[in-house]
Amino acid sequence: HGNNRAAFSLDLAAVGVAAGEEGATNPVDPPVEVEDNRGNVPNAIQGLGGGQDCTVKFCENELTTGFLQKYRINVPDGQDPETCDGCTIDMELIYDGEAWVSIGFSLNGRMIGSEAVIGIPGSTTLKYNLNGYTDNLVQPMPQEQQTLTDASTVFQNGQTIMKFTKIMKEPGEVEILFGDNDFLWAHGSAPALTYHASRSAFVLNLSSGAAQEVTAPNKGLWLAHGVILFLAWGVFVPFAVQASLLRKLLPEGGIWLQIHRGLNTISLALFIA
Repeated sequence: HGNNRAAFSLDLAAVGVAAGEEGATNPVDPPVEVEDNRGNVPNAIQGLGGGQDCTVKFCENELTTGFLQKYRINVPDGQDPETCDGCTIDMELIYDGEAWVSIGFSLNGRMIGSEAVIGIPGSTTLKYNLNGYTDNLVQPMPQEQQTLTDASTVFQNGQTIMKFTKIMKEPGEVEILFGDNDFLWAHGSAPALTYHASRSAFVLNLSSGAAQEVTAPNKGLWLAHGVILFLAWGVFVPFAVQASLLRKLLPEGGIWLQIHRGLNTISLALFIA
């Protein structure tokens, strides 16, 4: 991953009121419809303000420059969208370049503890648990939870394209709601699954179509926290160790011990802070 990230809200089921219409809030450009031959779907969810119906046709959303999301919600006959047992969502991510791509589902907009669908060109598209920031903590879910259908990730015509259909309500997993959802997206800079080159968190509302960027809370405090830890473990502790190892090169009289003790004291203070 890199440092470029953002967060936003998007309504999969319907595009909200367009900019300039009376009563519009947080207006966004309506997604482009992509024609398909599925025909009319019972219990289709109608968009507000004459918005598009994303249960009949694919809607589009530009996640970032060169990274496009398409989606369609499938509502079974006789189901109410609010409860919607058995609803699924068709999703397609298109990235300009060859790299791994992912879309994540979260309870709080943060990576750790969330889930994601990750596609690597030439490999099986799978659901993952995001247990941490390092590669070894991003692990595929158990086989019994790999419930995606029509899943694939290919590189063609200069683009990485991931497609899948996911059940919106699955036991023990983050549920995709028709209200606000915390979603994540990310992509790498190469086909191998390594740290992301770009990422974002966004709130997606399936009933209104609103998209809104989410700002990471207390970003300044997190930055200060990182700087302090770097000074403690990357500067003062190593110098304290070197003062002990190189004591014979320092003047006699216990100066090395004073330096060693002083640097360790500073490190401890920074660690507690």
